[in-house]
Parts: sequence; C-alpha cells; structure tokens
Amino acid sequence: MPSEPRAWPLRPGAAWLDIAWGVFAAGNLVATLVIPDWETVPFHFIWVSLTILYGFRVWRTGPTLLVLGMVMATTGVTLYTDYRRGAQPPDELTEIPLMAAMFAAMVWHARRRLVAMRQIEQVSEANRRLLERQRLFVQDASHELRTPITVALGHAELLLRSTTGALGDDARVVVEELLRLRRLSDRLLLLATVEDPEFLRRTRVEIEPILVETLRRWATVPRRWRLGPVVEAEVEADVDRLALAIDALVENAVKHTTESQPIELSAHRRQGMVAVCVADGGTGVRAEDVSRLFDRFARGGTGEREGLGLGLAIVKAVAEAHGGTVQVWTRDGGGSRFELLLPVAEASVPEPSPSVAPSRRPNSAPVGP
Repeated sequence: MPSEPRAWPLRPGAAWLDIAWGVFAAGNLVATLVIPDWETVPFHFIWVSLTILYGFRVWRTGPTLLVLGMVMATTGVTLYTDYRRGAQPPDELTEIPLMAAMFAAMVWHARRRLVAMRQIEQVSEANRRLLERQRLFVQDASHELRTPITVALGHAELLLRSTTGALGDDARVVVEELLRLRRLSDRLLLLATVEDPEFLRRTRVEIEPILVETLRRWATVPRRWRLGPVVEAEVEADVDRLALAIDALVENAVKHTTESQPIELSAHRRQGMVAVCVADGGTGVRAEDVSRLFDRFARGGTGEREGLGLGLAIVKAVAEAHGGTVQVWTRDGGGSRFELLLPVAEASVPEPSPSVAPSRRPNSAPVGP
C-alpha cells in the first residue's frame, strides 16, 4: 500500500496555503456573527474553500479528521449562536452534518485516486526498470556474441576457400548462417542503443554518393539494379547508420524479388524532406502485414524465412533518430516502394521543379510506420 502523504502542515513550501485558509475561515466565522444579514453565505464559503484546499493538499488521515472536526465544531457553534439570537432558523443546523458528509465523500474519492495514481507510478517505474534491464542485457549479449562469431566466421571462410564439393557447400552454408547471425547481433545492438544520446554522429553528407555506394555493394546480387533520379541535396546524418538503414531496405527488396525483377534506388524532395526511395517489382506485401511491417521481429511475405524481422524496425529507428520517418506503398503481388524521409540540411540546394517525380508508384495508399 502506498505511504500516506507527508504530515500536515510540514509539506515544504505549502504551509502558507493552510495558514491563508485558516485566516480566511476565521474571517468568515466572524462575518457570520457580525453580519446576520449574510445568513449562511460565510458558512458555505468555509466548507467550499476547505474542499478546494484539500484537493491541493490531500492531508494524512489524522490531520484531515482533525480539521474536519474543528470546522464542524466552529461552524456549529457559530450557527447555534445565530440561532439563539434569532438570526438563523433551527433547520440551518442540519447543514453542518450534510456539508461534513459531502466533504468526507470527496476525501474518500481523492484518497482512492491518490492510491491509484501511486500504484500506476509504481507499475510504470517497475516497467521502466525492466525495460532498462532488457536493453542492457541485449546490449551486453550483442557485444559478447561479436567475438566468437567473428572467430568462427574467419575459420569458416578459410574452409570455404580451401575445400570443394559437398564439404565446400557445407562450409558455404556455415558462412552464410554466421553472417546472418552477425547481422542479427549488430541489429540487436543498434536497437538497444537507439535511445542513447550518442547514437548518431551527424555530419553533412550528400545523398547521391550514398546511393551509388549502396548499389556497388549489392551489385554482386543478381537483380536488375537501377539508379533512378537523384535530387542534389544534403542531410545532417550519421553516414554509417543511414547506410545501414538503406541496406535494410535493399535487403528487404532482394528477399521479395527474383533475379529478373528490378530494384531501383532514387531520391527526391518532398516538403522540406529528402525521400530516399527503394522500389522493387517483386511480390509486394500482403495488406494484413502492412500495419505491423516496421515492428520488431515482424515478418512480411509468404516465404518460410523472410528474414530476421529486424531490418525494417532498424529503418524506422534510424529515420526517427534523424527526425524523419519511413513510408511504404505496396500491393500484394505488385511490388513495393519504401521511402526513407530525412530533413534537408539548412542552406542546401533549392528544391527542383515538380518535374522530378517518382519513377513508379503502386496504386495503394501510403502507410506510415
């Protein structure tokens, strides 16, 4: 059970409020006795102001009962005095228990709300600590996995270069799986550190060289690679993180295309943003998968092994870390178009004319991450 509020009136910086109310209440008691024509107006002022004060202070149970008893006694004596003088009818005395009951009901609700809020705070704090422990575990595990993966990959590559036949095929499988495991480790580490203040190391970079370098890295994969229109623009970005996000989009396109299908990289301006586009003519994404496409460990497509489920989550994390976003246009069986939107660096090249348009866009609506 959450602890009680601090003892009244010792809450730092708020005792003056209690003192001010006490002066106000005493003044209204005097007014009730001195100005009979006011009837019970000052009496109601005392109870209403007490209710408002309690809403700000929420005293402990003991002080609350003490104040309630004092107000009932003083207002009761005052009204009884007025009754004895003939200034008040006797039925006015019934208002004292009525106002006290209303105040007690308000106290009960206020304390229930206070307890509920503290329970919510405790749960939130527990969840925060749990998430922090999970983040640290993933970060530490990813670091620890790097060394054995690198060592095993080096030996597997040596075996691949020195063997042929069935043994060579087995070595190739080992290398591919170790590379896949290393990508998983790197991506888990990236997602675990995405909220780190030093997650990005921004520099002013041009978009076109990044896209050209991306095509060079992926040129060995048999696809119909194309470099579409690329706007001349600069962004404030972490080159390594940005390249990793674009690679994840290209990797996703490769998974959903065959050797004869195209994959195009391009970039254009849109409302002060640079949209880095990766479009493919592959299988597309099913409509029911689009809403969770950028969730961690989510997989789209119809194959048995569409991937690790972290690639597009990394794209979203990198985009948001740069102050941007990611969008997708897709049709099941009709290809996909992913756009990584990044803010244009200040004093960059002016926007081109609207003639620079996307090369292809499926006929479905854009869906945000």
